[in-house]
Amino acid sequence: MTCQARSSYVSSEIKWGYRFTPVLTLEDGFYEVDYNSFHEIYETSTPSCSARELAEMTARSRLPLSWSVASKLSQLDEPSERNGDLANMENESKV
Repeated sequence: MTCQARSSYVSSEIKWGYRFTPVLTLEDGFYEVDYNSFHEIYETSTPSCSARELAEMTARSRLPLSWSVASKLSQLDEPSERNGDLANMENESKV
């Protein structure tokens, strides 16, 4: 059975990382609602940031924390040398 409600909340009423306590149970083939715990909430394991912020932090953690200019230049030189070698090989094969 599905129970849905539509409501509006002000920001002071929103609790991050909490859920409502289940109030619907199945007793002897009938659904029973416990209105005594209708407003009760319980804390869940939730990140302290939004899903977007969590994804951005995860992406940043995969990047190197520091790099040197020399290491970046050496990475740039390698492909051009390889391309030059390939160009030289192509020119030599045409001769």
